[in-house]
Amino acid sequence: MKQTISPGRAQTLISTPVVFFPGTLCDERVFMPCWQELNLADRAYSPLQWANSLAQMMALSLDPLAYYDQPVHLIGFSMGGYIASLVALKQPEKVASLTLVGFNSEGLSLGEVNQRQQILQAISSGSCQAMSQARLQYFVHADNANNHLVITSIKQMEADLGSPVLASQIQATADRKDLTAPLAQSHFPIHLVTGEQDNIASPETIGRMAQHMPNSDSLIIADAGHMLPLEQPKALAQYLRTFLR
Repeated sequence: MKQTISPGRAQTLISTPVVFFPGTLCDERVFMPCWQELNLADRAYSPLQWANSLAQMMALSLDPLAYYDQPVHLIGFSMGGYIASLVALKQPEKVASLTLVGFNSEGLSLGEVNQRQQILQAISSGSCQAMSQARLQYFVHADNANNHLVITSIKQMEADLGSPVLASQIQATADRKDLTAPLAQSHFPIHLVTGEQDNIASPETIGRMAQHMPNSDSLIIADAGHMLPLEQPKALAQYLRTFLR
């Protein structure tokens, strides 16, 4: 069900720590607009862009859980949803909730695998170019294709992180297992969120995930594509405030 959430700035303090996990070729900037809408007492961020392997991603991501004496909320966007899921399944006793934004727990499709192989070949041959306008439009809602703030943020992260980070992240997460069943058997609450025009984690995909996860709820946010945290940060923050405490 598509739902539009009216925006509003946070008033109530969220006292439980919240750990954020970014997507491919993203860093903390992908969450900053949403952070501005949340009154977080304790926020942590997993710098996945520093990792060269899945093992390093996991090590970086498990550190915050070891730091806190209490269960924490995990919020993962896209690739970060995969890492957040692995972390939650590894240490479920440390998880207050798991929120997956624009993440498909079923694994990579054949088309995505082939596309990633093509990107790796282009990087290896030195022919990898900056994201085209058509590729940018694939990641955002049609109404946001000319949104300067959204597009500029995506381009800046791409330019700053570069091809080496992209290659490392693609290789580290290439063998994605279907995590739907393990997540369905977990005892922490799961929140599934996607944009109405997300071409990677489509509303139909999120609907299937929700059907198989009795411990989950799902939300489709209007006027957003895959880059939902940048496209609709206020709507995302408003939803998070309904269960973050």
